[in-house]
Amino acid sequence: MNPTRGRKLIVGGAALLAFGIIATAAVRWDRRDVGPSAANDPAAAAASAVAKARDALPSTTPSPAEPATDDVTSAPPQPPELANNPIYRVGNLPASHCAQPEQEPTSLATVRTFYTELLGCLNKAWAPAIRKAGFKFQPPKLVVVKGRSPSSPCDVDDGDAYYCGDTIYVDATADLDGWTYDQGRTLAYMTFLLGHEYGHHVQALTGILAAEYKWELPLSGVDLALQGSRRVELQADCLSGVHLGAVQDSYLVVDEDLEAWQAIVRSFEDPERDHGNTENAGNWSIAGFDAADPKACNTFTAAPPLVS
Repeated sequence: MNPTRGRKLIVGGAALLAFGIIATAAVRWDRRDVGPSAANDPAAAAASAVAKARDALPSTTPSPAEPATDDVTSAPPQPPELANNPIYRVGNLPASHCAQPEQEPTSLATVRTFYTELLGCLNKAWAPAIRKAGFKFQPPKLVVVKGRSPSSPCDVDDGDAYYCGDTIYVDATADLDGWTYDQGRTLAYMTFLLGHEYGHHVQALTGILAAEYKWELPLSGVDLALQGSRRVELQADCLSGVHLGAVQDSYLVVDEDLEAWQAIVRSFEDPERDHGNTENAGNWSIAGFDAADPKACNTFTAAPPLVS
């Protein structure tokens, strides 16, 4: 199993944001630029990605009483750390009352400041939940550079961010390029990205990453191993949504913001089939947002189509 966990945008984050491939309604992640109202915007009047994701919610969080069945044979039983982890029983994530970071990501220094402030919010929200679940909380380290980090011990070919060891690595290139073309979508992108990588840190602290790795080791089928990886990645999408749902009032999240955020979530490629398709990524992330509770993120009891 690759020890790193990360996300990469279709055709790269910078290009996607620059050329407007993401189609969303009025975006208010940038609080200084309020777009046209939904009444005057045909895109906003149409069925949104958020609404479609919510339509699928009844099947995205299956009951633990209905464990998943894999379409490949010879799978060993899942360790309890995956499907029955104590993190699923902590209840709603505490509201940290954090506001959106005010730093404009116009330079490497300000991108680093933005992520550092957002990381503090994530620590404040997740620390009580981790401890309540019976685990020791340790905040992750954060490295923000432009290009590949020379300090990373992991062999990473590409990607805008990844989790390795106890450290979140972020390439600021997409943020800097994106801010030039679309500030609102860039802020939505940065918020989701750090939340996703922090989700991997939550998985590491609660034993999920280690358990999934050990479960994968004896597998003879590539398809099943990929499915295990997708369960991990889609859970990180969901955990990102849990935090945003918990701080939505102080972060001033409105429907337009969710449209932008969902467009970002659904704009990641998965050529290796190890992260999950765009529809499932959107469904799991909005499930986490709506619940603001890690129990909505038990991807390890989901049927295979929900983690494809």
